[in-house]
Amino acid sequence: MKRFAFPDLLKGFAVFLIIPVHILELFIDYPGRESLFGKTILFLGGPLAVPVFMIIMGYFIAMSRRSLAKKSLRAIKVFAVGLLLNIGLNFNLLMKIKFQEWQINPFEYIFGVDILYLAGLSILILSLLKTFRKRAVWIALLLIFVVSGLTGYMNDALMVTERNYAIPFIGGNYSWAYFPLFPWLTYPLAGFVFYYWEEQIVGFIKKQKTVSVLILAGITALVILFAKQGIEITIDLPMYYHHTFLFALWALGVVIIWVAVLRLFHYYLPNTYLSNFLKWLGKNITLFYVIQWLIIGNIATEIYQTQSIDKYFYWFGGIFTVTILLTWLIEKTNIKGL
Repeated sequence: MKRFAFPDLLKGFAVFLIIPVHILELFIDYPGRESLFGKTILFLGGPLAVPVFMIIMGYFIAMSRRSLAKKSLRAIKVFAVGLLLNIGLNFNLLMKIKFQEWQINPFEYIFGVDILYLAGLSILILSLLKTFRKRAVWIALLLIFVVSGLTGYMNDALMVTERNYAIPFIGGNYSWAYFPLFPWLTYPLAGFVFYYWEEQIVGFIKKQKTVSVLILAGITALVILFAKQGIEITIDLPMYYHHTFLFALWALGVVIIWVAVLRLFHYYLPNTYLSNFLKWLGKNITLFYVIQWLIIGNIATEIYQTQSIDKYFYWFGGIFTVTILLTWLIEKTNIKGL
């Protein structure tokens, strides 16, 4: 299968920025999480991470020429991997619940709505959307505003008193719903729309360079103008996971600036050690993501939010190194099926 170097670079950066957030969130104590360093980690792991990955995924779903049946099967497989990953990363915790009678609801961990659940559902929805052919891009554009615009309403409307583990996949302020469809479907939809309009956008940039620079400058100015509100939401994880319309617009603006900066970096320095490493990471993003969660999740059961911030880099360095080595070994032995 043909590889696309720049999307791999973007995905590599995204997954590289996600691991620090997981370690901070699960290992580090309250003072550390509230420190300037902790808040910086949360910010970097915000719009530059999951939104970027989901936008790229939406782009490639639009590009795919596979049949609806094959894409649907792919969606089911990704969703199933998400279920198995949740069981795997919480295995230590689930054993504590079963054998040591920890008073914790296991289903909130097994059905915690993480990225792979979101990815599986998004693949299915966007694959169905493609069946509308020429109208698909306009429907997707409308859905961007519908999904992001209705998230605030859905967050309230979908909160039910009885236990329910299906609704949090859609929306609601559930503590175990990290990436529900409302608002997170916004980002794969944005990538989907960009694929269909890419030729026109690139053509416009080439013909109207001055205007394009001015538009980018305007987006940058708006992002800076609303940076305070955007950063405050990013570093408040419950608000970030269930953000609404204005933050989604701000995040898309951040992504546009980030992509422009990285595009220049990749154009002028296409084969540095750093860029090649990140592209390799992007190529193996699912495997890398699964391995780091299996390690972090099971350790977190033993040391949940007890580590001081000065121990952060020991944990990060060790886990990142082990994850890289395992990813490389599995890739070399061709035993991965992700």
